[in-house]
Amino acid sequence: MKQRNPWVRGLAALSALLVALAAAGCGPTEEPASDASSSASGSGTSSTTSTTGDTTTSSATEEGTMTTTTRPAATTTTTRPASTTTRQPSAGSQVPDAAQVGSADFKPGSLYKGPSIDFRQDGDTTTLGVWWWTLSGIVSPVDGVSVDMILDMLIANNVTEIYLDVSKMIPWDEEVAQGGLSEDDVASGMVSERYVRGFVKKCNKYGIRVAALTGASGDSVLRWIDPDKKYYSLTSFVEKIAGYQNRAASDERFYAIHLDVEPHTMGTKWDNNRAKYTQWMADMVVEARSQCDAIGVELEYDIWSWFTEGDMVTDPSGAQVNILDLMTTQCHSLGIMSYFNTGSGQFDRATNLELPYARENGCRLIAGTETIQITPTNITYYYSGKDKLIREQGVLRSLLDGTGYGKLGGAIHHVYSWYALMTG
Repeated sequence: MKQRNPWVRGLAALSALLVALAAAGCGPTEEPASDASSSASGSGTSSTTSTTGDTTTSSATEEGTMTTTTRPAATTTTTRPASTTTRQPSAGSQVPDAAQVGSADFKPGSLYKGPSIDFRQDGDTTTLGVWWWTLSGIVSPVDGVSVDMILDMLIANNVTEIYLDVSKMIPWDEEVAQGGLSEDDVASGMVSERYVRGFVKKCNKYGIRVAALTGASGDSVLRWIDPDKKYYSLTSFVEKIAGYQNRAASDERFYAIHLDVEPHTMGTKWDNNRAKYTQWMADMVVEARSQCDAIGVELEYDIWSWFTEGDMVTDPSGAQVNILDLMTTQCHSLGIMSYFNTGSGQFDRATNLELPYARENGCRLIAGTETIQITPTNITYYYSGKDKLIREQGVLRSLLDGTGYGKLGGAIHHVYSWYALMTG
């Protein structure tokens, strides 16, 4: 066979390389228009209006249709058409450093001058968490409240962990593939993985760890728990977090996956299929624990406070057990939506049936506190004011201490409504 001229071979190879680079989105592109995204105050809709930032699904009555902490996230995707880009990733497969979040000169105590709740002191083993639903708030202010203003309040209140909704985080490999974040991405609240890494790094610097939160409410719950869906939503999210963990430095990684998938928000479907959906949730949690173990993160899950002794499921061994027995066996931490506007009321809802199972299975139990504008009014501190919130959180802490169980904590829903309450 006749040998091809080496100069021709070289030109062919160069042409192939240029074609490959263009296909990967690594060709010449415009410079980014801005290094900061515009604020997006919410994802999804709600029947109630939060004070700032996030919106939250609520119900008109208390028992049987409790409020949900979930922001609808099941329809959120992490890729968008790349039209005009506003943040341009560098070419090649090299993973860049985390982006700076907030001011590099931030100093605790410099921004937040409000009071602190009486729940934990620095050095306590008892944990205090907070739900953070608006991911774009880590790069742009939400209703004038910056990420550093929020972080300063969390430090002042000795918060130990954040449950950060990363449904709108674009993984770095997808950002590269689509040539950066598009204007539509930024407008819809999408955030580059680099900024999430920078946020987690900054939180860890001040002793606050971060879990990767996602959730579903209403009919979107079926995408998570229906076995016919083969746990696609769960697996996709875990794979997304696995990729993040692989690219992140040790101080940029999530400690847990925090799921807020709530079958009880499905209305009459839940009322008519409670036993079936409870079993489906249990099976999904077993699968979630297996997948979390595989990538080296803890599993945390939020549930309502109205499960009873009659809510039985079949566990992996084939035994009939209470749903709380299975949940406290499979989950490292169980968040209870123990929403009430007194510490004693919260304590009863968080521990009445849950504590014996948590103690038996060594699961951390988290008593949730609501601060959003919602009805009925006795399940939130929104109408009570910050002074009552501060006082009753001290009552809740004393009651939790009185159990003698060492794996207990509290959590505030959610970060922006809490900030508004404390600074109002």
